[in-house]
Amino acid sequence: MDIFYDVETKELLDLTLDDQPAAIRALHLAVGVTWCECHKEQIFYRADLLGDALLAHERLIGFSIKPFDNAVVAFNYFAARAELPPLPTAARRRAASAQHAAPPLPETPEDFKRLLDGRSVDLQLDLEARVGYRLALNALAQATLRREKQGTPALAVIWYRLAAQLKQRYAYALREASDHEGADRAQELGAYYQKRLEHYCGTDVQLVRQLFEYGVKNRRVFFLDVEGERRNVKVDWR
Repeated sequence: MDIFYDVETKELLDLTLDDQPAAIRALHLAVGVTWCECHKEQIFYRADLLGDALLAHERLIGFSIKPFDNAVVAFNYFAARAELPPLPTAARRRAASAQHAAPPLPETPEDFKRLLDGRSVDLQLDLEARVGYRLALNALAQATLRREKQGTPALAVIWYRLAAQLKQRYAYALREASDHEGADRAQELGAYYQKRLEHYCGTDVQLVRQLFEYGVKNRRVFFLDVEGERRNVKVDWR
């Protein structure tokens, strides 16, 4: 069974660094969203639960997931298990899948990433191989689906930080200062930014799912080139 997914991180990737794979491995998961037929949309804030959900599916579909998302999940997975108390086995299995047995856990993050990569269909890498250069998800969504992304990675980092600061630091400080109404407002505003983050990540998952389904049905997808012209590329997704 297929699962579509996307992650956002707590930090923005520094594109000026020479070792990009290492820079990606150092990022921390902010949120992950998945969509599958068995559970529809699910939202994860723990990399271990997200990793378990991915392992419960035969194929992962996403956009730039081999170089980015799979690495973020794999290298955050073991840290999450070490830092937080483990969930009961029954709860973990429900979080992963009620229909699939939990597979053996890879021993290292590198092994985990190789396992995820082996199950992945990466639309960005596939399209890059076909047209000769990297395409943006927004350019594909606009031309193929007449839809647009609901944010950017930079905004996602800002939303995450605002949510965390407002819900934790400032709400706590206000409550300690006996401003309970202010603390409640800080909590509400933090929840608002958290919802924006979740919505953005979830929207990207749906854009990828709809783009993939369009390609399967029509054997081609469309994109806007650098001059804004609508072009098409043949695909053999299935």
